[in-house]
Amino acid sequence: ASANAAAKMNANAKLKAFREIARSRVSARRFEPNVAVPDDVWRDVLQMTLTSPSGFNLQPTHMLLLRCPKIKATLSKHAMLGFGNQYRTNDASAIAIFCADLEPSKRIDRIFAMEQDSGVREDGYLAVLRVASSFLTGESSTLSSNNSNGSSTHASSFLKRAFTSALSPVQPMPTMEYVESWSYKNAGIMSQMYTMSATAHGLSTCMMEGFDARRAKEILRIPDRFGIPLMVATGYDYGVPPVVHADLNVDFDPVSDQESGGASTKKRTPRLEMNEVFFGDTFGEPLDLLQSLNKGGEEEAA
Repeated sequence: ASANAAAKMNANAKLKAFREIARSRVSARRFEPNVAVPDDVWRDVLQMTLTSPSGFNLQPTHMLLLRCPKIKATLSKHAMLGFGNQYRTNDASAIAIFCADLEPSKRIDRIFAMEQDSGVREDGYLAVLRVASSFLTGESSTLSSNNSNGSSTHASSFLKRAFTSALSPVQPMPTMEYVESWSYKNAGIMSQMYTMSATAHGLSTCMMEGFDARRAKEILRIPDRFGIPLMVATGYDYGVPPVVHADLNVDFDPVSDQESGGASTKKRTPRLEMNEVFFGDTFGEPLDLLQSLNKGGEEEAA
């Protein structure tokens, strides 16, 4: 009975905490200009963001944490649409730029090796991972317009769609998506995890779609391989009392889903290293707060 009572209290506490986070999240209209967020808060937000699910665990999304005032000002002036997005880009503590991989097949070998080493997946899943992921991500539909094998890849995409459409009346078949749809969808899932994680720390956010992606990619040095589905302005709401951040002494492992003192022992599927997923002010630039994490001797999330 006491065990059931404790479990009930734990369940109620989790539900209450999530409801508070979900109901407190609103899109910020204005941010306190360029107020720095503590590095340990950023690290915790990114560690929780890393737990985001993705199709076939391919983790096809990278994130830039843009904090440099000069680059933010350039992005605001030359790429953002509308006064609201321009002001938010200038004033927010950071802009999280989500980059969706439009050539996800290039990730399969790395993810397959990680899945094998983790021992989480069954052999049957691993046996079909390469074929299923390459079949369903719809990558060829985009490659057809970008490389010399366009006609063959377009034909491959057409045949896949014809095959699944023909069999659909007989048995359930997967929906063949264009790679942009598939990859942008996964980026959206990750951005939502990021937004809720930031909200849990008392940070304010605003998801932004109003920008010139071509210009943004030039400013942020994002390769053609990646698209930008959205950005999330993040910082402190304007004109409200200062945020008191939570105590972050509790260690969190995004792979095992364990916290010191917690009861959960769920084993998660493997994740890429944080420095592979999260970048600084431009694509591929090391994020300094992750470097300081390593220098501090703490274990980096995997």
